[in-house]
Amino acid sequence: MKKLTKITKQILTLIVAAFIAITSIVNVNAAAETIQLAPATKTGSYIAGVSFSYKTTTDGQYLYCLDMHRNTAQNVQATLVRDSKYVDGGVTYILKNGYPEKSITGDKDKDYYITQTAVWWYLDNVVGTSNLGNGFKSTGSDSYGLRQYVKQLVDEGYAHRNDSNSYSTTALIITGDSSMTLDGDYYVSKDIKATTATNISSYVVSLENAPASTKIIKSDGSEVAYNGEFSVKANESFKVKVLAKNVNDSTTIKVNAKASGVTQYTAYEYKPKDSSMQNVALLEKKQESVSSSLNLEISSSKVIITKIDSVTKKPLAGATLVLRDSEGKKVTSWESTVNSHIIKNLTNGTYTIEEVNAPKGYSLNKNITKFTISDTNRVIEINIENAPKKVVVNIIKVDQETNAPLAGAEMIVKDAAGNEIARFTTTTEPYVLTDLENGTYTVEELSAPAGYIKSDAVIKFTIDEDHLSQQVTFVNAKEVFVPDTASVSSILMIIIGIVITGLGLRFIYKNKLHA
Repeated sequence: MKKLTKITKQILTLIVAAFIAITSIVNVNAAAETIQLAPATKTGSYIAGVSFSYKTTTDGQYLYCLDMHRNTAQNVQATLVRDSKYVDGGVTYILKNGYPEKSITGDKDKDYYITQTAVWWYLDNVVGTSNLGNGFKSTGSDSYGLRQYVKQLVDEGYAHRNDSNSYSTTALIITGDSSMTLDGDYYVSKDIKATTATNISSYVVSLENAPASTKIIKSDGSEVAYNGEFSVKANESFKVKVLAKNVNDSTTIKVNAKASGVTQYTAYEYKPKDSSMQNVALLEKKQESVSSSLNLEISSSKVIITKIDSVTKKPLAGATLVLRDSEGKKVTSWESTVNSHIIKNLTNGTYTIEEVNAPKGYSLNKNITKFTISDTNRVIEINIENAPKKVVVNIIKVDQETNAPLAGAEMIVKDAAGNEIARFTTTTEPYVLTDLENGTYTVEELSAPAGYIKSDAVIKFTIDEDHLSQQVTFVNAKEVFVPDTASVSSILMIIIGIVITGLGLRFIYKNKLHA
């Protein structure tokens, strides 16, 4: 492929055919069927005099009450509630962004207080419970300024109420520009990077279906050959560089990114065995691995060239054609077959196709076919026609003296091997042979017209590239009648005898009259 040095802009359409973020979770065990609640501990009365108790499991996981008006859940076993009507995406969001997952004020007691009251307030808004009164929500005392944090969590939870009750920190989405620029002999992508969660410091990239000699351009501009997985920092990008001549008709490169060590959060509801106690929510954390992929579909140029018969429009084999660039330099040549010839990955520019040898039996097409590859004209179909050569052989019988056409002679035409090609009886019009292959042929007479002498001549003619038309004239002489000499003498003697006899009879007759 010719290296382009003067073209300043050549964009190859790179379609982002699929944008798929796939998350794979590891250690996904079902939630515990039962949990054991520990003793509860009283909190402070921070807003409108409202106070309650900490609730935890015996192994230290924090629990959050779903009904403020029931007894504190403590020192009892609780069972998993399936299809909870209280725990949804909003509750999960509040617990994931509350204590102990995040520090809100820096004070453990206040942070738990904010998280628990946010759950109650949220359920009042969404489910219609009455956990907290107007005094807590707006008019009551708030000497520590905690109401704003509670309300913020409630509002954010409400925005996520329709989410799944499984919430993940996963944020690994690989993206890239939708075009590549042809740079010399390579197609080079724009920056590709993955948007990551704050707890993902790096990710691993691999390529599927990458052509041979593919390279990776790092964020610092250095290049390395692609030999498998490579690591990319969360704030860095990379480029893919593909050797153009190794690109197929439609090469799809799948860019895969993956990371591990991120967390998925899922909230569950548990019901204490003591039915007077509050049902509680528990936030479970699980480690997960995440991955994301981007399909880059490279659309290369494609020129489809077909040789066809100008009459039948059927494909022709045997023509030799040459493709040249705009400077007249030969790019490639080929011999046509009954299948179309396909040329891929031509760079933008104008090209010509010239026929240097025609298929056998066809005239050379001397026209130069021109076409242009551009960003918007990448698939081109071209038909190049050839006219069949016209072979015409006229054979006629004529009178030797008058040169007038003669009908009734039986003739035969043979090829050089003696094979019969045609057998016919002449008329007053020439007998016409067409579509003969190149070679030498003979014409002979089998029988002459009535009244003419059969000719023993064998006339040869040749068909080749320079002799496509031939005129063969076969001459016949008339028959001439020559009497037999003996027969003529006998006839004369008879005639003389008759004359003498007649004269003798006359003499006798006259003498008889005078007697």
